[in-house]
Amino acid sequence: MGLKIISIALLAVAILPLRLLAHGDLHEQIRAVTEQIAKDPKSSELYLKRGELHRNHQEWDLAQADYDHALALNPSLAVIDFTRGRMFLEANWPRSAKICLDRFLLKHTNHVEGFIARARTLVKLEKPLEAARDFTTAIRYAPAGRPELYIERAQALASAGDKHYAEALRGLDEGIERLGPLVTIQLHAIDLELKRKQFDAALARLEKIAAQSPRKETWLARRGEILLQAGRPEEARAAYEQALKALDSLPPGRRNVPAMSELERRIKAALETTRPVSAAN
Repeated sequence: MGLKIISIALLAVAILPLRLLAHGDLHEQIRAVTEQIAKDPKSSELYLKRGELHRNHQEWDLAQADYDHALALNPSLAVIDFTRGRMFLEANWPRSAKICLDRFLLKHTNHVEGFIARARTLVKLEKPLEAARDFTTAIRYAPAGRPELYIERAQALASAGDKHYAEALRGLDEGIERLGPLVTIQLHAIDLELKRKQFDAALARLEKIAAQSPRKETWLARRGEILLQAGRPEEARAAYEQALKALDSLPPGRRNVPAMSELERRIKAALETTRPVSAAN
């Protein structure tokens, strides 16, 4: 029972989110753990913790040394395969990462972060369909909504070729159904519809985003861009004019910011390109 509790504790250390491990100055945290190690040199948990701090600081050799020391102190420390795999992935050594993560996932068959790490490793190894399967497994076991997983899975599938675009879109729609109409997911779905040249489908998705947004100028401008791609310049011009009108209605404090100024510049440039020939002459 005692060994099981220790193992769970070590696993918890290894999967701490980056934002927690990186809180404060990493140098100070490493120094503090080093002082703890001096007092308790047989603690595999402390070496693992310091190894993770070195990993977050991209000190790959020091992280590896600490992982090795932790494993020497506790040979049953299976989580080391995960921490090493994640380190190799971040160091851009995907082949080494996959070896470690394969070994880890053989024993930890529902480990969300492990499947995410291997999926990202497989993307680097240019095995997108295998990566998509791992993202699907991670989504299945993730305890809470993780919209980035749906997006990364769709990107992996799309990178495998246009025959996988439909599957990628179905995966994004699954995310929308489960997590709600998140703009980040919907925008990726629009991009995929455009790659398929399904312009009406892209416009329909854009309308859903605009309907839930109190500000319309950005979505009207995007509508103009899509209509231009679809070869419908007159409708595109109408959308751009509506976008400019929406911008003009903003109070000065909201309109006179760099992002809105850039949007206005883009809209006016697009209006110039969509001017009727008679007007241009």
